[in-house]
Amino acid sequence: MLSTYKVYRYDHMDAPCVTAGRGAVLIGAHNGLFPEIGSTVPGEMGGLWAGERKVCDGFFFAIDDVPLREADACQTQPVVTAFHYRMQKEEMHVIRRQFIPDGVGGCVIELDVENLRNAPRMVEVSFTVRTDIMSVAAALGEEGLDLGRDVGEYDERSQAFYARDSRNPWHAVWGADSKSRVLASDLPETIYGFGNTQGKGINGRLFYRMRVGARGRATMRLFVAGGYGSRSQAEDALAMVRENAESMLAEKRARIDEMMALSAAAMPDEVLSRCWNWTKIYGDWMTRTLPRGRTALCADLPDHPWLYGEGWHAAMSALLPLGGAGRVQDMLRTLVSISEDTQMAAGRLARSVSLSGKVMQAGGPKDSALFVALVHRVLLWTGDRQFAGDMLAQTGLCMSYLRRSTRDFTDVRMDIREAVRAALAGQAYILRMVGADDSACIKALEGLPAKELDAAAGEMTLEELARWHGELDHVERMLGCLAQMARSGLPGLPGALRGSRADAGTLLASRAAAGLIWPMTEGLFGVKPDAGEKVIAFAPHTPIGWDGWKLENVAIGGARVDVISERVSPSQAKYTLRVSEPGWTVSYTENGETKTAAIDGEWSCVLGD
Repeated sequence: MLSTYKVYRYDHMDAPCVTAGRGAVLIGAHNGLFPEIGSTVPGEMGGLWAGERKVCDGFFFAIDDVPLREADACQTQPVVTAFHYRMQKEEMHVIRRQFIPDGVGGCVIELDVENLRNAPRMVEVSFTVRTDIMSVAAALGEEGLDLGRDVGEYDERSQAFYARDSRNPWHAVWGADSKSRVLASDLPETIYGFGNTQGKGINGRLFYRMRVGARGRATMRLFVAGGYGSRSQAEDALAMVRENAESMLAEKRARIDEMMALSAAAMPDEVLSRCWNWTKIYGDWMTRTLPRGRTALCADLPDHPWLYGEGWHAAMSALLPLGGAGRVQDMLRTLVSISEDTQMAAGRLARSVSLSGKVMQAGGPKDSALFVALVHRVLLWTGDRQFAGDMLAQTGLCMSYLRRSTRDFTDVRMDIREAVRAALAGQAYILRMVGADDSACIKALEGLPAKELDAAAGEMTLEELARWHGELDHVERMLGCLAQMARSGLPGLPGALRGSRADAGTLLASRAAAGLIWPMTEGLFGVKPDAGEKVIAFAPHTPIGWDGWKLENVAIGGARVDVISERVSPSQAKYTLRVSEPGWTVSYTENGETKTAAIDGEWSCVLGD
């Protein structure tokens, strides 16, 4: 499965490159270097970040006194990023691989040296880490924090370098696997062959030696980790990755492989296929594991890593058709928990939360309405009555807050009207699911002004325009908008979406995925489930010029669903639904007539476009 997502890059090598995990993110360039990028703290948003703390500006290698300056090729995969260096004069080929283990605030680097000579050789490796231990708040002078100069030392006992900020209890560590002994260590004033980055960091360099057989290969693993509150925590983290790096890599690959098998799409348009499938990867890259087992989705990389920021509702909703409903449930529970811990007013929710759990804003009526609407959407995809019961108290508080804010729904501002409409419909569904009375919600919903027509197409963003065309069944025009969105991504991040309103420093924006995922789910694949009722409303389309498409292993309720299109004439296609469990019904329109049919394992129908 993962080999399908292996992408080689030989051009735009200075374009940004991301290697991410739930505990850390490493941001550099496809040439293997670490340019000074970002705007929140100008020039300081690249490097290795562990949670809200930056660990280092980057790491640098020299082989037999030759710096590995710019890679000849970059290989991007969901778990591992690899940089290839052709050292033809030295008769070597070097591959630097890196990945972020689950649950660790650091990265694992694998150095693979191939000897092209017909004789064995000893190879010297120098490994330098340029620290830049900081947080955004400290760099901006907020919260009374002040950045100090980094200090560091080599520890012979643990064969590792340790560093810390001189004014804050923030620690970092780096070293190699236990079989690789350090020959020498130092603190050079500049990074050999590279020069220094800005900031208050230090350069900690370690030297190793590798024996490589004739026409053979040798590998060593190295580690960088940080963000820890004490040196002992840093030591424990290093010991853990030294012991478990191999198994952690295997476990992460298995987890990502399983995730990629869900909602796997195949379309004639390679760009759209890549966007759909890589959106699952980016959703995982931007998921953060918080204390006490909580999870949340960060707003974007690298400048705004905080949680529940701009577009949080759309960002989380995009995970639902991709098999991420369980994660969305966890994220909603996290939002409720954080809001309760912060003692928000009844019905109000936290907004813009730091990775350490600090709430920077209180959400308003629109956030509360969107919360209820998202709970509803989760239930449509999961049919999870237990989750409905768990969320009922909070959705009830949100609706009470909305009622107070809108004079019993008689004075709803135009800018939040559609969010309130979705919340009322959502709360009615939740109440029905738990066996409660929904009549008050229905009455308030009927009392809202009729939904207004969308603004003129010329005033819409591409995301809004794609949704609008999808709702009107203009599938080809919808795909044209999605193709423009796909082309706006950055070189080297396959299928990356940034959104029409992305800041210049944004590499990935979590909210941008919704602008592609929902038009494709509902306007192309035509799937609108109600898992509580075990009904799939089905209104698919096959674009002109396409022979068909396939969407496999979609998680809806407890079932796995395949949706297949096969062109049978210029204006018609055969559509097939396969459902892994009994009791499901399909609702569809044929020749202007709404029909229903039982899906007994598999159901097919020829429909026109």
